[in-house]
Amino acid sequence: MEAAGTEPRRLSPGLLGRRLLSGGVWVLGGKVFIAASGLLSGALLARLLSPRELGAYFLVYSLVLFGSMLGSLGLQGAATRLVAQSLGLGLYGRARFVVRVALALGTLGALAAAATYLSLGGTLAGLFHTPALAASAGLVAGWIAVSVVQGLLGEIFRGLNEVRLATLLGGQVTGTVTGVLTVGLLVAGLGLLWLLRGEADLATVLALAVCAGASTTLVSGWLLGRRMARLPEGGAGRELPPVFGEVVATAWPLLVTNLVLFTLRNGDLWLLGAFASREEVAVYGAATRLISMVTMPLIVANAILPPVIAGLYAQGRREELERTVRATSAMTGLPALLASAACVLFAAPILGLVYGDYYRAGALALAVLSVGQLVSVWTGSCGLALQMTGHQRTMMAVSLATGAATLAAMFVLVVPYGIAGVVAARVAGLVLQNLLLWLAARYRTGMWTHAGFGALLRSVRGTG
Repeated sequence: MEAAGTEPRRLSPGLLGRRLLSGGVWVLGGKVFIAASGLLSGALLARLLSPRELGAYFLVYSLVLFGSMLGSLGLQGAATRLVAQSLGLGLYGRARFVVRVALALGTLGALAAAATYLSLGGTLAGLFHTPALAASAGLVAGWIAVSVVQGLLGEIFRGLNEVRLATLLGGQVTGTVTGVLTVGLLVAGLGLLWLLRGEADLATVLALAVCAGASTTLVSGWLLGRRMARLPEGGAGRELPPVFGEVVATAWPLLVTNLVLFTLRNGDLWLLGAFASREEVAVYGAATRLISMVTMPLIVANAILPPVIAGLYAQGRREELERTVRATSAMTGLPALLASAACVLFAAPILGLVYGDYYRAGALALAVLSVGQLVSVWTGSCGLALQMTGHQRTMMAVSLATGAATLAAMFVLVVPYGIAGVVAARVAGLVLQNLLLWLAARYRTGMWTHAGFGALLRSVRGTG
């Protein structure tokens, strides 16, 4: 048990509002930087690599994200929830044990995922008709291993309410392990390549990505050690076994859910990789990368809400939690609507400006996908609410059902209709999934998560 004298930290509404505002500013600034840098890196890659090589890069990147998600074993969400819950209840020793268990399991997962890719690189190269997947197997495996550890460290910082460090160093709550520091290093490297050589091959680009991620991971590990040393003492060694079991029990449904969601988001690219040309993959990949303009507000919300949801729910403050979640959804809904409108009305010019005229062919895909993502933003952080309140199995069940149906539809439509068929199936599946998660969050937690402008006004008055 914890040492006597540790007390839960109860946040007043004003302090909670200021914490959300402060975290939101950091996350928004970081995500704006990452989005702008992502556009810049995409533009540089489109000029350094041929369309065929760029299509191969998009495939590699999606496989790296999948491998890192598989290797993380669902530990990111588990660590965020259990660390934040422990701090909210004043159980500092338990929080320390959660971090140790998560890092130990995450390291094993990273090594296993990297080894798995090394053994399957040749098979994947044949499946996607992309020899580079086998030729660069060592670099891809290294990128996967680094990404697992980097994402886990970032989510531990988020659970510790260190939103600033999670933003700077990375985390996987958004489906990517990319942080501000990693993106900055990668863009700087690509910029130097473009200025000095004007072209590059895929192996050089992958080597830059591995070096950027490894540098960030080393900095993250050092800073986490310093942060953990400042936690108050408490807890006994006998707590370790139950903490281990709780971490595992929380993580495995999240792993299944994350893999299904990731496959749903990237199955379209994989199917096109198997049944279409690398050039078509490049065009579609360029369109999907710009979707971040619509989802960025929700990404910001999902980066600051996990410790808040876990902490308030553990303390039984349900009405306050619902008001906070719905107010945050309202704040994210309006900018997402504007971004979606821009993607619909100016899809071709935006693609041409960022990637070049060759990629304007992805305009229809960008427009339709942006509408589907808008639904995700307006239903709010419903999936996150389920994860952070102990209902991860409900989210897993919904994700499995909708993910399987969506992938089946994409598989049926990819050959006769190509990109258009894949986009239609993906958007329909995305809308269905978010509506079901929205209803499931209400049923399991008693809270609505969609945008609530009345809740936003009350929160603003309370903060003021």
